[in-house]
Amino acid sequence: MLRTVEETAIQLGVSKTTIYNKLKLKEYKSRIVKKQGKSMVDDSLFNLIQESLKVQNEVKNKEIENDVNAEISIDEDGLLNLNKELIDNLLEQLKEKDKQIAELHKLIENSQILLKEEQKKKDQQLYLAEHFEEVDNKLQDLREKMEQKRNEKKGLFKIFSK
Repeated sequence: MLRTVEETAIQLGVSKTTIYNKLKLKEYKSRIVKKQGKSMVDDSLFNLIQESLKVQNEVKNKEIENDVNAEISIDEDGLLNLNKELIDNLLEQLKEKDKQIAELHKLIENSQILLKEEQKKKDQQLYLAEHFEEVDNKLQDLREKMEQKRNEKKGLFKIFSK
Protein backbone atom coordinates (compact mmCIF):
# COMPACT_ATOMS: atom_id res chain seq x y z
CA MET A 1 0.00 0.00 0.00
CA LEU A 2 1.32 3.41 -0.96
CA ARG A 3 0.98 6.41 1.32
CA THR A 4 1.64 10.08 0.74
CA VAL A 5 4.15 11.93 2.90
CA GLU A 6 1.28 13.66 4.65
CA GLU A 7 -0.51 10.38 5.42
CA THR A 8 2.74 8.87 6.67
CA ALA A 9 3.37 11.87 8.96
CA ILE A 10 -0.13 11.66 10.39
CA GLN A 11 0.09 7.90 11.01
CA LEU A 12 3.48 8.20 12.70
CA GLY A 13 2.51 11.30 14.67
CA VAL A 14 5.31 13.51 13.30
CA SER A 15 5.54 16.47 10.98
CA LYS A 16 5.81 16.26 7.20
CA THR A 17 9.22 17.92 7.50
CA THR A 18 10.43 15.01 9.63
CA ILE A 19 9.30 12.54 6.97
CA TYR A 20 10.91 14.56 4.16
CA ASN A 21 14.17 14.71 6.16
CA LYS A 22 14.09 10.92 6.52
CA LEU A 23 13.43 10.45 2.79
CA LYS A 24 16.53 12.54 1.98
CA LEU A 25 18.76 10.01 3.73
CA LYS A 26 20.73 7.66 1.40
CA GLU A 27 19.30 4.48 2.90
CA TYR A 28 15.71 5.60 2.20
CA LYS A 29 16.21 7.48 -1.09
CA SER A 30 16.30 4.35 -3.18
CA ARG A 31 13.02 3.04 -1.70
CA ILE A 32 10.91 6.13 -2.53
CA VAL A 33 8.15 5.49 -5.07
CA LYS A 34 7.29 8.41 -7.35
CA LYS A 35 3.71 8.63 -8.49
CA GLN A 36 2.55 11.60 -10.58
CA GLY A 37 5.61 13.57 -9.37
CA LYS A 38 4.78 12.97 -5.69
CA SER A 39 6.92 11.03 -3.27
CA MET A 40 5.06 7.98 -2.01
CA VAL A 41 5.97 5.62 0.84
CA ASP A 42 5.37 1.89 0.52
CA ASP A 43 4.89 -0.50 3.46
CA SER A 44 8.54 -1.51 3.76
CA LEU A 45 9.75 2.11 3.74
CA PHE A 46 6.99 3.02 6.19
CA ASN A 47 8.17 0.28 8.57
CA LEU A 48 11.80 1.44 8.27
CA ILE A 49 10.87 5.04 9.02
CA GLN A 50 8.67 3.90 11.89
CA GLU A 51 11.51 1.84 13.38
CA SER A 52 14.02 4.66 13.06
CA LEU A 53 11.60 7.07 14.74
CA LYS A 54 11.00 4.59 17.57
CA VAL A 55 14.72 4.19 18.09
CA GLN A 56 15.23 7.94 18.07
CA ASN A 57 12.29 8.46 20.44
CA GLU A 58 13.59 5.78 22.78
CA VAL A 59 17.05 7.36 22.79
CA LYS A 60 15.56 10.79 23.36
CA ASN A 61 13.31 9.48 26.12
CA LYS A 62 16.25 7.78 27.84
CA GLU A 63 18.32 10.94 27.55
CA ILE A 64 15.49 13.01 28.92
CA GLU A 65 14.91 10.48 31.70
CA ASN A 66 18.63 10.48 32.57
CA ASP A 67 18.72 14.26 32.52
CA VAL A 68 15.64 14.45 34.71
CA ASN A 69 17.04 11.87 37.14
CA ALA A 70 20.37 13.66 37.25
CA GLU A 71 18.63 16.96 37.84
CA ILE A 72 16.46 15.44 40.52
CA SER A 73 19.41 13.94 42.35
CA ILE A 74 21.38 17.15 42.05
CA ASP A 75 18.34 19.10 43.12
CA GLU A 76 17.73 16.86 46.12
CA ASP A 77 21.25 17.39 47.41
CA GLY A 78 21.21 21.01 46.37
CA LEU A 79 17.79 21.58 47.86
CA LEU A 80 18.79 19.96 51.12
CA ASN A 81 21.86 22.17 51.35
CA LEU A 82 19.88 25.18 50.24
CA ASN A 83 17.12 24.42 52.74
CA LYS A 84 19.63 24.08 55.58
CA GLU A 85 21.21 27.39 54.64
CA LEU A 86 17.82 29.07 54.41
CA ILE A 87 16.74 27.67 57.76
CA ASP A 88 19.98 28.78 59.40
CA ASN A 89 19.65 32.26 57.93
CA LEU A 90 16.04 32.50 59.01
CA LEU A 91 16.90 31.36 62.54
CA GLU A 92 19.63 34.02 62.76
CA GLN A 93 17.18 36.64 61.55
CA LEU A 94 14.61 35.50 64.12
CA LYS A 95 17.17 35.77 66.93
CA GLU A 96 18.09 39.27 65.79
CA LYS A 97 14.43 40.25 65.63
CA ASP A 98 13.88 38.86 69.14
CA LYS A 99 16.74 41.02 70.41
CA GLN A 100 15.27 44.06 68.69
CA ILE A 101 11.84 43.34 70.16
CA ALA A 102 13.32 43.01 73.67
CA GLU A 103 15.12 46.35 73.26
CA LEU A 104 11.90 47.97 72.08
CA HIS A 105 10.05 46.61 75.12
CA LYS A 106 12.69 48.14 77.39
CA LEU A 107 12.37 51.48 75.59
CA ILE A 108 8.58 51.39 75.92
CA GLU A 109 8.79 50.59 79.64
CA ASN A 110 11.25 53.45 80.18
CA SER A 111 9.00 55.80 78.25
CA GLN A 112 6.02 54.79 80.34
CA ILE A 113 7.96 55.36 83.56
CA LEU A 114 9.04 58.80 82.35
CA LEU A 115 5.48 59.67 81.37
CA LYS A 116 4.21 58.65 84.83
CA GLU A 117 6.87 60.78 86.49
CA GLU A 118 6.01 63.75 84.30
CA GLN A 119 2.33 63.29 85.13
CA LYS A 120 3.19 63.21 88.85
CA LYS A 121 5.18 66.43 88.46
CA LYS A 122 2.28 68.07 86.64
CA ASP A 123 -0.12 66.90 89.34
CA GLN A 124 2.22 68.26 92.02
CA GLN A 125 2.49 71.57 90.18
CA LEU A 126 -1.29 71.78 89.94
CA TYR A 127 -1.60 70.90 93.61
CA LEU A 128 0.99 73.54 94.52
CA ALA A 129 -0.73 76.13 92.34
CA GLU A 130 -4.06 75.38 94.04
CA HIS A 131 -2.39 75.46 97.45
CA PHE A 132 -0.73 78.82 96.77
CA GLU A 133 -4.05 80.16 95.53
CA GLU A 134 -5.72 79.03 98.78
CA VAL A 135 -2.93 80.55 100.84
CA ASP A 136 -3.19 83.76 98.83
CA ASN A 137 -6.97 83.86 99.36
CA LYS A 138 -6.52 83.28 103.11
CA LEU A 139 -3.93 86.02 103.27
CA GLN A 140 -6.29 88.36 101.44
CA ASP A 141 -9.05 87.49 103.89
CA LEU A 142 -6.68 88.12 106.82
CA ARG A 143 -5.64 91.49 105.39
CA GLU A 144 -9.24 92.47 104.92
CA LYS A 145 -10.08 91.43 108.48
CA MET A 146 -7.07 93.29 109.82
CA GLU A 147 -8.06 96.36 107.84
CA GLN A 148 -11.54 96.14 109.28
CA LYS A 149 -10.13 95.84 112.79
CA ARG A 150 -7.85 98.83 112.25
CA ASN A 151 -10.71 100.82 110.93
CA GLU A 152 -12.82 99.86 113.96
CA LYS A 153 -10.00 100.84 116.32
CA LYS A 154 -9.52 104.17 114.58
CA GLY A 155 -13.22 104.77 114.85
CA LEU A 156 -13.10 104.11 118.59
CA PHE A 157 -10.13 106.41 119.06
CA LYS A 158 -11.97 109.14 117.24
CA ILE A 159 -14.93 108.72 119.54
CA PHE A 160 -12.74 108.79 122.64
CA SER A 161 -10.63 111.62 121.40
CA LYS A 162 -13.60 113.95 121.17
